[in-house]
Amino acid sequence: MKAAFRFTALALAAALALAACETAPITGRSRLSPVDDSRLEGQAVALYRQELAQNTLSHDPRTVALVRRVGERIARAAENPPNGLWTAPNFQWEFNVIDKPGTVNAYCLPGGKIAVFTGILPITADEEGLAIVMGHEVAHALMRHHGERMADQAAVGVGGAVLGAVVGAIVGRAAGSTLAGAAVGAGVSGAGSLLLLSFGRNQESEADRVGMILAAHAGYDPRAAVGLWERMRAQSGGRGGPEFLRTHPTESSRIAEIRTHMPEALQYYRGGK
Repeated sequence: MKAAFRFTALALAAALALAACETAPITGRSRLSPVDDSRLEGQAVALYRQELAQNTLSHDPRTVALVRRVGERIARAAENPPNGLWTAPNFQWEFNVIDKPGTVNAYCLPGGKIAVFTGILPITADEEGLAIVMGHEVAHALMRHHGERMADQAAVGVGGAVLGAVVGAIVGRAAGSTLAGAAVGAGVSGAGSLLLLSFGRNQESEADRVGMILAAHAGYDPRAAVGLWERMRAQSGGRGGPEFLRTHPTESSRIAEIRTHMPEALQYYRGGK
């Protein structure tokens, strides 16, 4: 009886996972179907407004003009996918610069809400470097990585519940509940906030690849990505521990992957010239 229950629970978990899978555009990666953007954009707007209210915005006209100019070009590229590579988004774009010289960061929330921190600008170095960064962040939203991470977390929760039922059937309900809780706690990172979601290695690599295509389609040379990540590597000083312990790939691995995908990106840059 217990063995039969275990088989049924595991079969149910497998069926749920298969039913919710899809293929990501461009890369063809198999993934859980992301949470729909319409369920995320309201939260994204609220978080973005809160973030802007709690930080000092840059009012330097040259910096703000640079970020908005690059952002608008990337947005136009996103809305006009070459050869139908992706589904054109219906975003309400917004671009702001947060004045934090010590923070090397940028993000794009679902719906096209973008923030660039001044601390990243010395590393981007120029307009093309900034286009690579903003293309990467827009790619996260375009590829629906926020919704995918939420789907992943929900799947871990379902998996934990099934695991609890299975273990409970074998060794007793109380022990099963404890083990399932430990499994879910180990599997879920982040606190549900869109600003706290951590992207995985596959999503980071995908955003690098798609971001270069976006930048190239917007008229920026995707080869700037190599210099950008070389500067990132120099800035980080090799900190962060071994690659297998990190969520994101090391800068060296990232540069190698970027070089691999460069010919693809160059196809969309003025005919590859």
